Amino acid sequence: MSGVSGTRPPEATRPGPDAPRRAGALPPPGKLVSWLITAVLLGWLVVYNVLRFGGDDPADAAGPSLMIGAAAGVAVLAVWIVVRRRLVESGRLHPDRAPDEIPAPEQMDDAQRRTLTLMWPLIGLLALASMAVGVLMALDWWDTPADERSLAKVIMAVWFVASGAWLVYEAQAVRRMDAEGIDSVALAAVLTAVLAGVSLSRDIVPSGQVVLIILGGVVGAGCYTAVWRLTGSRGLPLGAAGALVAAALAIILPLAA
Repeated sequence: MSGVSGTRPPEATRPGPDAPRRAGALPPPGKLVSWLITAVLLGWLVVYNVLRFGGDDPADAAGPSLMIGAAAGVAVLAVWIVVRRRLVESGRLHPDRAPDEIPAPEQMDDAQRRTLTLMWPLIGLLALASMAVGVLMALDWWDTPADERSLAKVIMAVWFVASGAWLVYEAQAVRRMDAEGIDSVALAAVLTAVLAGVSLSRDIVPSGQVVLIILGGVVGAGCYTAVWRLTGSRGLPLGAAGALVAAALAIILPLAA
């Protein structure tokens, strides 16, 4: 009994040196959801334009491309998650090296404040344009004969209106220097540009879609740059480059089809 108080806990109850590595093998739920949405929409855009290049009409390509593109996007994402997990567990990828958190307004430096001051009007402009285009698409859908109405069109219209309303709120937050949601704003802007590219390929409010693609690319790139600045400006702002590439493809692919 005299040695009980000094007994060391069993090895199985103490985390090993690889515990943090295993804990970071899967991304956080919020990031996983954003990856899933991005994979589905990008898969849809790619397959849709492949079908359009193959000669399918926009109406004929919309439904199959959504199903095939979503499945392909989820499959690619699943493969990446498995590869990522193995890289983390082998020590070749270190997600536990988390970036700095978004600073509170009183902790921001002048350069960070200037970036947010530049971004909030652009976010607001994208919000208004998105809602306007969404309403025009909904009216166009309503005026279409019932047997010719497209489910894809109304889904995209709902996205534009709903995301636009949310972006109004986020623009006000960024104006107050509250940047907690700015990475989500960047993702929403890129997804808006991608969906506008799909709508452009179907010749739905084409001038409005071009405006949305341009604004979505600019806002996406700007917000990803803001995240990069707010978290220490380490490395390169690859998210900003990706946003511009996605916006460029959203215009080039429909016009080339």
